[in-house]
Amino acid sequence: MIENLFTIGDVARNFTIGHVVLNLLLTLVLVISITYVYKITHKGFSYSQHFASTLIIVSMVTSIIMMVIGNSLAIAFGLLGAFSIIRFRTVVKEVRDTGFIFLSLAMGMAVGTNNYTIAIASTVVMLAVIWLLYKTNFGSIHTNDYLLTFVVDSDRNPPDSFSGVFEKYLKNSMLLNITSKSGGHSSEMVYSVRFIDEAKSSELVREISKIEGVDNVHIISSKSDIEY
Repeated sequence: MIENLFTIGDVARNFTIGHVVLNLLLTLVLVISITYVYKITHKGFSYSQHFASTLIIVSMVTSIIMMVIGNSLAIAFGLLGAFSIIRFRTVVKEVRDTGFIFLSLAMGMAVGTNNYTIAIASTVVMLAVIWLLYKTNFGSIHTNDYLLTFVVDSDRNPPDSFSGVFEKYLKNSMLLNITSKSGGHSSEMVYSVRFIDEAKSSELVREISKIEGVDNVHIISSKSDIEY
């Protein structure tokens, strides 16, 4: 019995061309669903089209590997040795992306081993959980925080000239950073702000822009994870 485990030809599953194509097509359909949910639930500025394409490739390759291995330990050890010489140097930008990689791998493994019920049911449930976490903004501390940046001319503008505008539109504000520009004659101000009414954010930008000595007013949403 032990000897049979290492017999490649007799014990490994025999897949017909139709069976292989079916597994790959099912893998493709499921991973496209995963990739679509990843795209529409992604937050921040680190979205990569190449990463989305990689999820598809990785899951299909995993399915192929599982079909090749079958229940043969000899092939399994051989593939392990082959992949051990490959070095992956790409850094995953977000921890959340790692979860999608593992989901794609697990789905490819399930399809490649003919566990279609596990593959389909698990994918549906996991995507539903991901969607629920996205819609409820689970884990977020604040729901309406923004970064407000602008450049102020120190020679033409007193430090507190925009405090009145802040009181009119903002619940609270916190100065995060000041960067000196133009040889110290102007400064770039960065504030973390929370609006009384988010719909009036454009009005805040217009009013601050009208203040003498203030230029380059920008508002950046920080509802997603932003490293500053």
